This record gives sequence, structure tokens and C-alpha cells, in this order.
Amino acid sequence: MHKTTEVERQTGRIEELIRKLELSADPDLLATAQELVRSLMELYGAGLERITDIIFAKGDAGREILDQFGRDELVGNLLAANGLHPLDLEARVRRALERLHTRLRGQGTVELLDIEEGVIRLRVRASGSGCGSSAASLKSTVEESIYEAAPDLTRLVIEGLEETGTVTSGFVPLEKLLGHAGVHNGAGL
Repeated sequence: MHKTTEVERQTGRIEELIRKLELSADPDLLATAQELVRSLMELYGAGLERITDIIFAKGDAGREILDQFGRDELVGNLLAANGLHPLDLEARVRRALERLHTRLRGQGTVELLDIEEGVIRLRVRASGSGCGSSAASLKSTVEESIYEAAPDLTRLVIEGLEETGTVTSGFVPLEKLLGHAGVHNGAGL
């Protein structure tokens, strides 16, 4: 079964708190909370940007450190969410799809159709006849892998599987955290 990571646990907690705020009858409280999150993310983003600038200035050794940061689940997600990941969005998605092919082992196939303006379009096909629950499981596995590799995506569109009900993934789009659209789509250094 899938082990819940610290990143997933914290993301789930953030999503829970956002839902709680959205249910608040006080729109001023929601706006204040969104501004607080926006300000904190800007502060941490500026700090991360400065850290990556200092490391990158160290030449090849610095680039190797940034590559290691990019491969780390927590740090890589923070870098991607702030547009600082050493790999661009497409490279991270392609890497995730390569890992998925191994992980799926006959359950199905995943094909990258397009990446445009942060929207990732995939075609997923389940192998064999399968039942609805296996399609839902396959969809969930694909979603988790893509959201982990590309937390800065704007939207994930999966074609090719019949709708089997709602699959919750714990993914919180950055625009929801910030209370607006206009998130970075990833950047290469």
C-alpha cells in the first residue's frame, strides 16, 4: 500500500485548514488568511531564490547540489512551487512518467499528450478488462506521481479512463493556497 509521506501529511493538513476557512461566514477572515499565506509564501520564496542563487554561483559543484535538492521530495516540491526547480516542468513530468512506467508494471500505460501554460494532458489506458476500482487506482497512482513531480502545475487533465467517482489526492493547487491565479509554471536555472 502507499506510505503517507510528511509532504502528503502536511499538504492534507493545509487543504483541511483551507476548507475550514472557506466555510467561515466571515469573508474578511478568509481574505486575511489568504493574504497571510501569500505573504509567507513570498517570504519563503524569496529566501529560497537567494539560496539557489548562492549555490548556483558555485559552478558545477553548486549545480550538483541543486540537482540533489531537485530530487529530494520535500525540497524539490518547494523549489518547483516557487519556480526555482533545476528542471523545467516538462522535464519533471517526463521523469515522473518514466518512473510510472516501471511502477505500473502491466496495469496500464500513460502517454504525455501536451503541456501548455502549466496544464498537463495525459492519456491513461488500463491494461486488460479491469474493473472500475482498478481504473480509479490507476488514476490515483498517476495523479500522485504527477502532483509530486509538478506541484506547480496549473491543471492535470487525464483522458482515456471512464469516470469512476471522485478520487482525492491531497493536492492543493498553489492558486488555492494563494487565493488567486497566476502561479509560476516552473523554471529552469
